[in-house]
Amino acid sequence: MRTPSDQAGEVLKFLRCIFFFSSLDEVSWRLLAQASKFHRLEKGKVLFLQFDPPEYAYIVQRGNISIVLSSADGRDMIINEMRPGDMFGELGLLTRQPRSTNAVARTVSDVLVIPRDAFLHIVDAEPQFARRILEVTAQRLQQSGEREGALAFMDAQARLARLLLELDRLEKETGYITISQEELAHRTGLIRQTVAKALGKWRDQGYVLTRRERIILLNHDALREMSNQIIV
Repeated sequence: MRTPSDQAGEVLKFLRCIFFFSSLDEVSWRLLAQASKFHRLEKGKVLFLQFDPPEYAYIVQRGNISIVLSSADGRDMIINEMRPGDMFGELGLLTRQPRSTNAVARTVSDVLVIPRDAFLHIVDAEPQFARRILEVTAQRLQQSGEREGALAFMDAQARLARLLLELDRLEKETGYITISQEELAHRTGLIRQTVAKALGKWRDQGYVLTRRERIILLNHDALREMSNQIIV
């Protein structure tokens, strides 16, 4: 049976490997290690819901966490995906505003849970850490603006091509993507039938190969050309 000291040691070892926290001094590291804990989520389990009060920041240790926006009419759209080493949920701790999205485990996932008081103490005590928070927030706002532009000005095929190229970039441009048509629909604001129709057309044209929850990109240039098209 693990003792609190063992758990704190595991947390400290993990934090030392996260670049985002590399500027912290030893006191701050140990404070976070004592206050934080790991939490396991099974696939499909909810970490927090839209409009929940912000109580924790999170860092993915293992797995993938989907950040999901829900509309008033019940539709869901995946707007981001947190991978190992990514931190999320920190903006709510700074603004004290309710969560603006849901967070759902895409796979079996382990996350480090950091309580608000400990997180804000580090923000106050470590100026360089606070600056990194601002940099990450600015980057996410920029990505959010680009995503909104894609939804406003791109047709269905352009949205889908743009997402596939983005996922391929995250996979180090291997051309091999593991994702379902349902999730592609959620991440592009489209319906599943539209996604299936586009993939079928591209398969016939030799742009992609599709298998069950797997897509292989064969013609990156053609997809890039489509991703740059806008509605006129």
